[in-house]
Amino acid sequence: MTLALRWQECPVNTYYTINRILLLCVGLWPCQKSTFKYIAITLMTIILASSVIFQLTTFITRECNTDVFLRVLTYSIPWLGYMLKYNVLCLNAKRMRNLMERMLCDWNELNNVQEIEILKEYADIGRFITLITILFIYGSIFCFILILFLSNFLLDITSSKNESRPRQLPVLIECFIDQQKYFFLILLAACFAVVCSITTVIASETLNMSYTHHACGLFEIASCRIEQALRKNTVQGIASSTERNSILYQGIINGFNMYKRAIEFIKMLKRFHDWTYSLLLPLMVLSLSINLYRFSRLIASKEYSELIISFMYILGHFWYMFLYNYLGQKVIDHSSDVFHRIYDVQWYIAPLKVQKLLLLVMQRSMRHCTLIIGGLFVPSLEGFATLTNTSFSYFAVIFSVF
Repeated sequence: MTLALRWQECPVNTYYTINRILLLCVGLWPCQKSTFKYIAITLMTIILASSVIFQLTTFITRECNTDVFLRVLTYSIPWLGYMLKYNVLCLNAKRMRNLMERMLCDWNELNNVQEIEILKEYADIGRFITLITILFIYGSIFCFILILFLSNFLLDITSSKNESRPRQLPVLIECFIDQQKYFFLILLAACFAVVCSITTVIASETLNMSYTHHACGLFEIASCRIEQALRKNTVQGIASSTERNSILYQGIINGFNMYKRAIEFIKMLKRFHDWTYSLLLPLMVLSLSINLYRFSRLIASKEYSELIISFMYILGHFWYMFLYNYLGQKVIDHSSDVFHRIYDVQWYIAPLKVQKLLLLVMQRSMRHCTLIIGGLFVPSLEGFATLTNTSFSYFAVIFSVF
């Protein structure tokens, strides 16, 4: 049976429907093997690449001063990040598929109702955050696009026929055609490119969120198994000491096996997006620094419409950095929680053989599991503070130079 059929028949499908729809729209769903997928990949690549190219060609036709330079880089660098992210995800389709298969195996191999409920709870959390993210971002984009169209349309109506009022796009682009004549067509194409790029980001990041919450659920199950094994009522009423020891020992082994599955899943997740974030993190810091500098110039010039757009753009940068570091922090917290919960159980009631096994489990769980990027950066709340501090440092350097 193919992965697509197994995914549709599995109850887990209901928890990741939103992720599946988003990935299908941009041709990244790993279970999809059709002509539409390759058409979507081709179109998305063309749209994202042309979005970057048509912004950079502005330097050919315009006089390159500080304002033009900042305005182009403000939008072109994030678009370059979207394009790189999309293409790396296309290349990592097999790894994405392997992660999906592992998730299916984890769900199908669980027989305990309590453990299934734990995975459902974490999947529900991921689905809720995904839904909130989609509603907020798409709602903001819709309002922004509506304001752009209405402002230009209403100003055309209110201005007199003899008055010449050049229309302005929010982004500097050069398509080598008459922008005033084809303004609304260009604006529509730009808005479509925005929706495509944002959909790519939302689809990939919410999928990472689902993967991370699944790993956290596995760590939680591992902790529960070990706690359950060492409860007094687990072996209460069993007269044979050999049988009691065997039950305790098997319970600890089951918990440790689940812990190893969680570690293996995290390793697969690292390999999945190691290259992606190794490329994106420097671009993210550079883009935020440039946007902060442009924001400071807009405050001085009192261009309030551009100021609001720039402020929202900066908030988007902080949201993106915080989300990924927050997910990394959750992995650290849940992996370290295994150690603390083993330490707090009544390990002293267990026989010596079981205590030795617990000691091995504790030694392994003392080493926090992390989603380290490029062997250098560890996503966490501390990592978020580091990225923020670095961005402000570069902003201060740019501000002092210019």
